[in-house]
Amino acid sequence: MEAVCLDHQPQILLAEDDLELRELLILVLSRAGYKVTSCDNGMQLLEQLEHADHFDLILSDVRMPALTGLEVLESQIDNPYCPPFICMTAFGDEVTHAAARRFGASATIDKPFDLDEMIELVHSTYLRTKTENLSARSRS
Repeated sequence: MEAVCLDHQPQILLAEDDLELRELLILVLSRAGYKVTSCDNGMQLLEQLEHADHFDLILSDVRMPALTGLEVLESQIDNPYCPPFICMTAFGDEVTHAAARRFGASATIDKPFDLDEMIELVHSTYLRTKTENLSARSRS
């Protein structure tokens, strides 16, 4: 796993209710060059999204206490400032994947996942969004 070379330290909002996985993801994302803010349930995730402009990407578990990741994602459908949203799920059935796509998820990854794959997904999603935003600004 290599650190990414970025012009600034991108900010990730991580929502994961499993303490061990949350700590592991904080460690590997930090080592990969990201600044990570974490929360352990959907209500905290929703509260953090009040400051969505502080985050470059959201990485969220689907099934969490208080609110699910999908409920939080659905609440952001009309929010033009919501950063890209990657869902993680241990229940990776097609219904869950379809709901995540319908609510605007950039990607969904099934648990257990390879950490290098996760970092690559985070990095490619971040870079794609950054490129799209720059392109949109240049057209304005």
